Amino acid sequence: MKIYEVLVDKKAHNVKILKGEDNSYLVDMNGKTFEVKFSNSGDRKFSLELNGEKFPVELLRISGNVMRIKVRGKTFEVQYPTPTFKPVTPKIESPPTPSRKAAVGLDVGKDAVLAPIAGRIISLKVGIGQKVSKGDCICILEAMKMANEVSAPRDGIVKEVFVSEGAVVNKGDILAIIV
Repeated sequence: MKIYEVLVDKKAHNVKILKGEDNSYLVDMNGKTFEVKFSNSGDRKFSLELNGEKFPVELLRISGNVMRIKVRGKTFEVQYPTPTFKPVTPKIESPPTPSRKAAVGLDVGKDAVLAPIAGRIISLKVGIGQKVSKGDCICILEAMKMANEVSAPRDGIVKEVFVSEGAVVNKGDILAIIV
């Protein structure tokens, strides 16, 4: 899931791309979910469909990551930065704790969920004893201001979790064990 902070006429909006393929997306914007479809009408003109309602859109100008668009006669300035993760509710962070290593004798290749990159655990999505399916989100790992979902590699039960929110991990560290 990609998370963006988009400025429309200098007002910030949190935009999460929940699902997307071709020119069709499922988007959460400020806590509301929209089905969004785009189609190019040619010559900087587009058709935008939000939850089934169509809007003609004209692209007036693009400069870097800022564009001016015209929708139903009204012009908007849209600034779209690189993906970021912004927590919805502020929380007091405890000092980072190093990740623990797995006990000797576990089949790391089969049972372990490994950190794909170095970073900080910003959200833990599973607990011990929880049933998971292949592809379920285990945790969100922040690296270089990007939120990365770490998914379960297979179906099973979470036997152990080796990290907590705020933990700093290295690539290859064991995050959890699924049996």
